[in-house]
Amino acid sequence: MLDTQRALAERFASLSPSRIGPIFFIEHGFDDTEVSQLRAAVREAAQLHPPESHWWRERPLPLLVVATEIGYRYRGAGTDFWPLLEDDLGIELTPNSRQHIRDLFDACASEYRGARPPYTPWANAFRLIAWPITHALVPIEFHRALAAALANLRTSALDLDTPNLHRAIQTAAGHTSVRFATLLDNQGLVASVVRTLLGGGDGELSDGAIGRIAKDLKSDNAAGRDIRLAERTQRRIAAQGGGGGALPEPHGLQTVVGRLQLRRRDNTLTLEAVFPRASGVVTQDLRRALRRRRFAPKLWGVSSRVPSEQLLSGLPFTVKLTAVPDVDASLFPGLANLGIDTNLLQFLESFQLVLRPRLLFGVSADGEVAREVRAREVSGHRIYWLLVEDGTDGFADLPDLGEIGPYRCFELNPSHARAAGVLAHYGYSVHFGMSVLFTGAPPLDNNATVPQFLVGDERIIVQRRENPVQLEIELDPEQCRIEGDRLVRVGIPEGEHILRITSDGRSRSYPFQGVKQAVDPEMPACWIELSAPELTVQALLAGSIAFKIDGLAPLEGLELTIELEASGHRMGVTWRLGPLPQNLFGDKEPWSTLLDLDDSTRERVLQDPSPILHVRVGAIASASWPLEQRLRPCWWARHESDITLQSEIGVLGYGAVDVTMPTAPPTTVPSGDELVEARLLSPLEIDTATFEPTAMFTSLCIAPDQLPLGAPAMYKPRFQRRRRAEGALVVGAEDLTEAYLRWTLAESASITAELRRRQVVAQLDIWLAELGCGANWADREMRVNTSFADPWTLLFEECHETGFGRDPMVSLPPEDEAVVTRLAVDEIRHARPELWAQVGVPDAVDDGDYDALDWACIRAYEQLSERYRDAGRRDLADEAANGDVGNSPEQWNSVLVRVKARWELGELAELLLPTDSAQRLMAPDLTLAPLGEIKDELRRWAQESSHALQGRAVPDEAVLEAILALWVVPETAITLDWRGAMNTLLAERPVARAARYLALRARSARRMNNP
Repeated sequence: MLDTQRALAERFASLSPSRIGPIFFIEHGFDDTEVSQLRAAVREAAQLHPPESHWWRERPLPLLVVATEIGYRYRGAGTDFWPLLEDDLGIELTPNSRQHIRDLFDACASEYRGARPPYTPWANAFRLIAWPITHALVPIEFHRALAAALANLRTSALDLDTPNLHRAIQTAAGHTSVRFATLLDNQGLVASVVRTLLGGGDGELSDGAIGRIAKDLKSDNAAGRDIRLAERTQRRIAAQGGGGGALPEPHGLQTVVGRLQLRRRDNTLTLEAVFPRASGVVTQDLRRALRRRRFAPKLWGVSSRVPSEQLLSGLPFTVKLTAVPDVDASLFPGLANLGIDTNLLQFLESFQLVLRPRLLFGVSADGEVAREVRAREVSGHRIYWLLVEDGTDGFADLPDLGEIGPYRCFELNPSHARAAGVLAHYGYSVHFGMSVLFTGAPPLDNNATVPQFLVGDERIIVQRRENPVQLEIELDPEQCRIEGDRLVRVGIPEGEHILRITSDGRSRSYPFQGVKQAVDPEMPACWIELSAPELTVQALLAGSIAFKIDGLAPLEGLELTIELEASGHRMGVTWRLGPLPQNLFGDKEPWSTLLDLDDSTRERVLQDPSPILHVRVGAIASASWPLEQRLRPCWWARHESDITLQSEIGVLGYGAVDVTMPTAPPTTVPSGDELVEARLLSPLEIDTATFEPTAMFTSLCIAPDQLPLGAPAMYKPRFQRRRRAEGALVVGAEDLTEAYLRWTLAESASITAELRRRQVVAQLDIWLAELGCGANWADREMRVNTSFADPWTLLFEECHETGFGRDPMVSLPPEDEAVVTRLAVDEIRHARPELWAQVGVPDAVDDGDYDALDWACIRAYEQLSERYRDAGRRDLADEAANGDVGNSPEQWNSVLVRVKARWELGELAELLLPTDSAQRLMAPDLTLAPLGEIKDELRRWAQESSHALQGRAVPDEAVLEAILALWVVPETAITLDWRGAMNTLLAERPVARAARYLALRARSARRMNNP
């Protein structure tokens, strides 16, 4: 064993001089046979000398290498590492033995400049086994996650410097497990591993270790597929010129220039605008920020409001103008008061759209769309529409197409002398040299400067009109002529090419590129946004995991599939989505159906160490996330006869809290005590020097199989506005918060236990609000329904309950009254997506808007009639077809204002102090917003309202974040300094109320606190 110790010591010492980073014990240099022999030798020695004996202090490296090998192949949350090592060593590892192995790692890391575990939540929770897993470099459990991140990398890994490569990998990894996040935390290690795996090794890691990792990656089917994709992507990026240096921002300092177009529908012209679709992180951040601010600007201050989703979608949207905009008018007035980050504001300010008639539009072949012409040379074979200010003279003899707001549109045919004269007057030169039409395979990206087509596709060149001069078409060495109506087919070759068309000495060049496979755009048509305080099984079962399905357009009717892969089974449910965006809250359908497919679904999920959640939207978007058991320094082991609290160092003691006094501290449970009501099991006397402070919140709620559905009678203690209270029936802020966190973060042993836990949490939640915000606030909050965050859902409920929007003269079956109301709300959502940004704004909703709302209700009856007719129910079809709604604007306004007030929690907003700052907190839509964005809103409010705060100083950001986390994501609160926030919570009631108000509006997707 001493010879092996010396060989390993020489090996690690030889690596140290040439290494910038640390040494990893997985770099031992042994092959598989030598590792097996080493394992047998260490096993034999361990049975004679336990790890805590002095014998191992002289020869520690063989034992540490064997432990590291276990760390390399170990898969799990951290709860069963030691049993695997015990099997290898053939002995039982006592808590003392485990601690000594950790101390040997620490001592050898100091001697040989070895790696040390990073300061991450997982490493802090499992401080002993973090050592062998850290020295395993890239354990097998990380292989699929690492390969998936490399496959998502869209920039050159070999050209980026270490900080930017690390940032790129973190972005590509997205949501990761807490264990994989431990690897990602090491910037130098991540950069070295990625470069080496992708063919650009920097010599930091030994060839043997990295070769073993690469081999194991490619031997795994899923990881190997992602690695091959990553290699192809890197080769393609290199062929296109790489992209080194810092990661480019998606927009840089360039201007986003939009274009105008006219569209004819039923002989009516409308003006439309479209901005090029941008992609990247900044664009996605801007989209979220504008949606939460409900940004729907009036272009130049004279148009109807345009939802921010339409501005960033890359799709045309209608522009309704009420007046001619001023020459120097800003495109988006009032941006300075929007309250978004500076870089996002600068990006939005870069948008440009010019509307300065007279404007010329080229009409498409079908005569329905005319796009703005920016060139000064126009074809004589095309029809044009000219937009001028209404009342402009000199166009009486031209075809008048009608009004478009303050403008008028005329048709110009350049083949007529009068139209040609008008074009020449405005500086356009007309030519008839050539007019061709391209058909066949469409380009892969309509916004690309150089169109891309798939290799092997065909483009067909058609001469639109007879031309006295024949056309010559040239592609590379080939050349041909068009005669008469003959078509020319051009096959798409690989690479960049120029198609040149010549006629009468004038030629046009059409560059294009042939690619072997379609390149996915950076911004998909539809995507899935995950919202979860933590990616754990417990978060899933508690209903705190939610999704937002979003897209570039308000698509409707997409099919959503959610599947759980656990314990060898795959359970799924399919759901039809409404108009995007749509939120799927964790405690609503289809989640409820998924988790209750059969009695064993929850049990299978709990038994699997790493179940996988799959989400798919048709064939256009999909995502998967591995779930972990909740990360705690100790965990519950449930057996048929008893329950034990396990940890890395052995079994811990625990007590119980009775459901009737949920704020009491845990006390020892008498032996043989019969379980007749729910109770909370919680650790006793946790040593914070050994465990993280979060260990005290490792609780378990247990209950009998049968319980009354109603909430139990809970004793309400007397509150004292101080940190700690003295007395058995009195609680202070810390006492109440500790009880709240114990119950909120508890696991549940059964469905009845989970029901009771939620009821207790709901009561503790309102008690905590009363302590911080006052009894008046708590009483009003209990009267206000805070369950919903979607105004369209609230509008449906309002109309369905009151009958508003339905024709009282039409008699329908009761079940179909809800159907026609739902159809009406859907029609309103399609016709007026910006409605809620206009409600309450003076003169923002006019008579035309109210007519559109009535028309949506009438259209709902027509749709219901069609359904009846298709089902053969002609009597009901005729009845529904007569449905007519004639609500006055005052009635509509009353309903809309009432719904918006409920959505914005208006009754609570009245209690916000200072009252003149309430609107700032009411403005953002924080549905599914991450904690950081909610904190930013609270910080901005606190800065603007500092004069009204009692302390006359803006609370620290960490304090604001901790207060918010208590009510929004308690899982995060226990990792923050929530105790340090108690003084502010007690002393600054305006801050407490503002935080509570934002939390109520933001936590709709995290409803484990509500019964």
